Amino acid sequence: MLPPSQSHDEPECLALLRRLELHGHIDDPVLDRITRTAARLFAVPMAMVRLIHGDRQCPLSRYGADWQDASNWLPFCTHTIGQDEAMVVGDAADDIRFHDHALVTGPPHIRFYAGRSLRSRQGIVWGTLCVIDQAPRDPGNVDRAALGDLADMVQDHLWSLEDAGRTRAMQVSLERSETLLARTAAHAAVGIAVASTGGHWLEMNQRFCDILGHSREELLGSHVADFAHPDDREPGLAMARRVLQGDTEALDMELRFMRADGSCSWTQVGASVLRDREGRPENLIVVLTDIHVRKTVEHDLATLQHALEQRVAERTAELQLTVARLQGEIAARASAQQALIEEKERFETTLQLASDAFVEVDADDRIVSWNRSAELIFGWSRDEAIGRSLADTIVPASMRERHLKAFESFMAGLPDTGHLVGRHLELSGVRRDGEEFPLELTLGATRIGGRMVANAFLQDISRRKADELALRSSAERLRTITDNAPAMIAYIDRDLRYRFHNRAYSDWFGIAPDGLLGVRVPEFWGETTYAQLQAVIERVLAGHRATAEYSLPGLAGPMWFYATLVPHMGEDGVVAGFYLLAQDVTERKLLYERIEHEASHDALTGLPNRRALMQRLQEAMTRVRRHDRAVAVLFMDLDNFKPMNDTLGHEFGDAVLRHFGETIRDSVRESDFVARLAGDEFVVVIEDLAPVRDYAGRLGRALLERLATEREIQGVAVRLAASIGVAVHDGEDEETPQELLRRADAAMYRAKAAGRQRLAF
Repeated sequence: MLPPSQSHDEPECLALLRRLELHGHIDDPVLDRITRTAARLFAVPMAMVRLIHGDRQCPLSRYGADWQDASNWLPFCTHTIGQDEAMVVGDAADDIRFHDHALVTGPPHIRFYAGRSLRSRQGIVWGTLCVIDQAPRDPGNVDRAALGDLADMVQDHLWSLEDAGRTRAMQVSLERSETLLARTAAHAAVGIAVASTGGHWLEMNQRFCDILGHSREELLGSHVADFAHPDDREPGLAMARRVLQGDTEALDMELRFMRADGSCSWTQVGASVLRDREGRPENLIVVLTDIHVRKTVEHDLATLQHALEQRVAERTAELQLTVARLQGEIAARASAQQALIEEKERFETTLQLASDAFVEVDADDRIVSWNRSAELIFGWSRDEAIGRSLADTIVPASMRERHLKAFESFMAGLPDTGHLVGRHLELSGVRRDGEEFPLELTLGATRIGGRMVANAFLQDISRRKADELALRSSAERLRTITDNAPAMIAYIDRDLRYRFHNRAYSDWFGIAPDGLLGVRVPEFWGETTYAQLQAVIERVLAGHRATAEYSLPGLAGPMWFYATLVPHMGEDGVVAGFYLLAQDVTERKLLYERIEHEASHDALTGLPNRRALMQRLQEAMTRVRRHDRAVAVLFMDLDNFKPMNDTLGHEFGDAVLRHFGETIRDSVRESDFVARLAGDEFVVVIEDLAPVRDYAGRLGRALLERLATEREIQGVAVRLAASIGVAVHDGEDEETPQELLRRADAAMYRAKAAGRQRLAF
């Protein structure tokens, strides 16, 4: 037996089949009708639709085949998918490719095979439609065009399944994006609002209201300039007009707004235009950042800078005056000149770090220098601080004894204290009002006039500590939010290793907290799932947002997830990893399958309902016009059912209806369609028989005979009777399914009028 050529589309085929969820046998009435039609059209005992991926084959639909070993079909179907046209084997026993195959030399003794490949819209081969017989045939007599038409019908149906799945995925993604956008806006740290092109507020989040200092009711419908500072209204409106006219892409400027309490609030305003499909401005999206604190600090810093420059100028003038006086007295006042030099050195050192507190202390721990920043930080004026003990002035009471011992060692120049010079040390200080706060100290020592003087620059780091605490608190809040979110949240780096995951991994998979850190994605997902999503991951790592649906084994069984993957761009513009948000959609998938079944079946009998019947009639009547084969409708109604139901009760009546439905189903062919219309009315649709009228008559009479046989239902012996009306549609007129059903109903009433327990056309 010659081996077939290998398909080069296997990876693409596998991905496509997983998207369609067609990786095994499915119950698809459309495919089943096509295979039955193929078997009848070519008068063969076997017809099937098979999926082929790798070295496996799975039947989507089959007619007449009752063996299960799918691998036995590999030689026939895999040869077929390598060809663009239909492949016909007239006699497999004489074909070098198949003559020694087990299904040719042994049961079921295949001799004739005809098949055509099935392809996706992208041309990817995903399976075959084939017909098989146990007797050889002349290949020239095989209707290849008909086989191609049937294969095209299968392709069209599978394409429609793919389109439906893609549509559902897009709808879910849109709904999720809208929800995520709404939640993000509601909890954003910045104000977000939408304004009309006419300049009126249409919508905003709570943070926007808080920044402007007005209620939502005050802002909605008001003009954007109503609450602007008078000096900022015209510049802001002019910039907004430029954005709306397309002169600039976005608005970004600092504006002031008047709050309800009369105060002024500084804001950073960013705005861009939302346009419709024709490019016309539709709305203005405004983002507001509160910069009031920053502006206040800038003002305070400017004031402090001015004061410092003024003080420097004053001190410089004083110094110049002193120098002028000393120059005339150099010979007589050498000692005074030396004192002036020492004062100048201290002064210049202080200026270098004027924003920090500068303190000098003599060997007795007495303050000898105290700058303006020290006054602001500690609350003691220079005159009050000079001469005081440093320990009593800025050191908390609980630390003074230890400070004095350390200071004594430092001033003595002990070896174990030299490393402290020039280092930044974090200590606790105390203000004049008793408030303790963290400070950073840089320690130094100088020798002036033979005396050791210790000096220190001290910086108030309360703000920095508060920021560090806020950062830690923010991280803890983020962990709390993600741990309580009803979804899997994770960050995965470019090497596909987990760097963060929330508690959902513990709840759903039993993973210990942080148990996945450093673990690669394929190790947790499994090679099969990773292969399924590898293309999605590559897309995300290329910088594109992506979504995917996949299954993982959870603690309670298989779970389905819908995941959104968002790339994380590093400062260098390269994707550093991606964020993963996956929601559990297991219940939704199970519910969808159950709803699909309930929508087309009767709950009492399990038979198709009126909706399914009308759809089947429409399809059957379409096939009549296409293939010139008549269709018959048998309309059946139980005789005297109401008295029986009223006398013996509704539960007994339900049992009778179930028995009636089972009797009909057991009496017809597998290809015939049986439905419960309503109450005690049942309908049978018969196709693909000639003459169909004769078969319908024989079937109707056989049903009447079977119903007349005595049966025991819930302990009661009954003989049932029914009236049957038959209507035949041959396609010669433009009759609708409703009209055909009414003709059958009318025939049923004629049977009842003629004495019941009979059949009428």
